[in-house]
Amino acid sequence: MFRHLFRGVLAIGILVWIVFLWQFIDLRIKHSRAADAAAQALLPRATSTALPVPTFVAPTLQPLPNTVADGQGGSELPASANDVRGVHPKTGRYVAAWLPTSFDAEAARATFEANKDILDEVSPFWYGVRPDGTLIADVGSRDAELVQIAKENNVLIIPTVHNIEDLEAASVVLATPESRTNHINIIMDEVRTYGYDGIDIDYESLALDYEDEFTAFMTELGAALHAEDKLLTVAVHAHTGRPDYQNYADLGKVVDRLRIMTYDYSWRGSEPGPIAPMFWVKAVAEYAKTQVDPSKIQIGISFYAYDWPGNGGFGVARTYTEVEEIKATYQPQIRLVEEDGGQQIQESTFNYAGRTVWFSNYRSLTAKMEMVRENDLAGIAIWRLGSEDPQNWTYIRESLKQDPLIVQRSINRYLPGH
Repeated sequence: MFRHLFRGVLAIGILVWIVFLWQFIDLRIKHSRAADAAAQALLPRATSTALPVPTFVAPTLQPLPNTVADGQGGSELPASANDVRGVHPKTGRYVAAWLPTSFDAEAARATFEANKDILDEVSPFWYGVRPDGTLIADVGSRDAELVQIAKENNVLIIPTVHNIEDLEAASVVLATPESRTNHINIIMDEVRTYGYDGIDIDYESLALDYEDEFTAFMTELGAALHAEDKLLTVAVHAHTGRPDYQNYADLGKVVDRLRIMTYDYSWRGSEPGPIAPMFWVKAVAEYAKTQVDPSKIQIGISFYAYDWPGNGGFGVARTYTEVEEIKATYQPQIRLVEEDGGQQIQESTFNYAGRTVWFSNYRSLTAKMEMVRENDLAGIAIWRLGSEDPQNWTYIRESLKQDPLIVQRSINRYLPGH
């Protein structure tokens, strides 16, 4: 009897391994093909100094009454579109990205189309906020075609509500329970009407003593979204302690993803320097892990450069395409800074015409992907889609294919209790 039992268990085990091996080989083939397609679709364009005119134009629809600016709406999706949900993450790590539609829209859309097979979440940068809690719909918002394509390709569409154009507006909106409730009701109406999978909040530079108000708002919004099977993500400042209003520990209890903006270590108003040095990104990730479930943490990945004048003035953001044009024109000497003072940097810099440029390269991207694996974090959140180095997506795909925890998770699906 025991011999027969042993043979049965052995047969089941062999069958599980055959199924797993088949899926693993199939995944590698698909990713390899997709990587080739992505590289071809995202070759740098000849010029990029002028902002391109978006190819995809959202149809016009009157906005919800008293909630969103006139004349900037898109068409409503059928209710059935809300039901298109799949397994996430697709590859073992969440790959999320912000998608602009009011600038560099054509390039951003091309990147989305080329990589929608591995993107788990896309956050169109669609909404601002007014002091009365109503939303400002940006150019290209409520794009029904984008929403439908995302759902058809199992990409969760989680638009961003931000206060970038009016930093004080969010403070007014969050000040009282009544104003918070009004703002949440407006957001929920927008989510329902346009069939979104959730909402991303990016309220930056609030007062340091606004922790209670911000946490209360996120808690209440999370409850409203989760009650309707929707997701809540939040973009938070990168830090290694408790210096501001964004309490990682409290936010981690109520959001689905904590997207840490691990970039702008050196920024437009600072001295020239690395944008996301590895020693700092690692320190931020290690602190975040002590406060939040690692399965909710997404590390921010910068796909841009900064270009500072030599006279100490403000720098300007540059895309990869623009940096390539500068390099072609001035033929500067590129310097890879791997370390500085014993601290890991992994970024490149060059000087031209009295200016200084810093930008991330494949070394910094691969180092960050490795750090995400080592810390078993949820994944990455990319700022932003469009005009980036197309090789970035090749590195991301290769990194995901080589992640050993993806293999383990594939096996877990066939084991009891998983």
